[in-house]
Amino acid sequence: MSLSIQYDTEFSSYSISQYLTEWSSLFGDANHTNGNVTDSNSGGFYGGTSWNNGTQYSLVSPNNATSAFVAEGNLTYQFSNHVLYGQLDSLTFGDGLSGGTSTEYAIQEPQVTFSGLDLSSIVDSGREGVVHQVVYGLMSGQVQPLLDALSNAGIDINASLDSLSFATATADAALSADTVVDVVGVAETADLLAA
Repeated sequence: MSLSIQYDTEFSSYSISQYLTEWSSLFGDANHTNGNVTDSNSGGFYGGTSWNNGTQYSLVSPNNATSAFVAEGNLTYQFSNHVLYGQLDSLTFGDGLSGGTSTEYAIQEPQVTFSGLDLSSIVDSGREGVVHQVVYGLMSGQVQPLLDALSNAGIDINASLDSLSFATATADAALSADTVVDVVGVAETADLLAA
C-alpha cells in the first residue's frame, strides 16, 4: 500500500479515525439488509459491463441525502451470495454526489480522499474479504473495517492529517495525488506533469 491522502483544510487537525467517525455519524446506516433493500440504499456502479460491476461504486446517504462516498478500483458485486469483491484503489468522502449509470461519479464537495489503498479480495473470500468488509461497512455507517485495513498497513490512524507526510491539504480538496508514502513511512514525491 502506497497511501496518499488529500483533505480539505477544514479537516487539518482531524485524525483519520476522527474524520471517518464523524463522517459515519452523519452518513448513518443505509440499512441495506435482507428485506430492506431499495433503490435509495443500494448505490450504483459506473464504468462496468453490467449493473453489478465497474470502476466506481458510490452511495449517498439515504438518511440525510448529502453525505456520500465513491469507491474506485475494479469492483464486482456477486448477487447470488451478496459479495462485493475485486480491487479497491481509492475512497473519496464528502457531501453531494453527481454522476450515475452513464457518467462518472463525483463527490460535489470532497472532504477526504484516500488513494493507493491497494486492497483486494476474491469472490471466494465471501463476506470476509477486505473489499466487501470495507465497502459494506461504509454502507452500514461502520468505518472500523477501513480503519483496521489502514492500521494493518502500518498507517497511524490517530495522527492529525496535517502531521502525516503523505497527506496534502487543499483549499477545495481538489484531490489529485501528489505525494505518496510506502507503508514503512518513507515519503516519496511523484512528479506531476503540467500541460
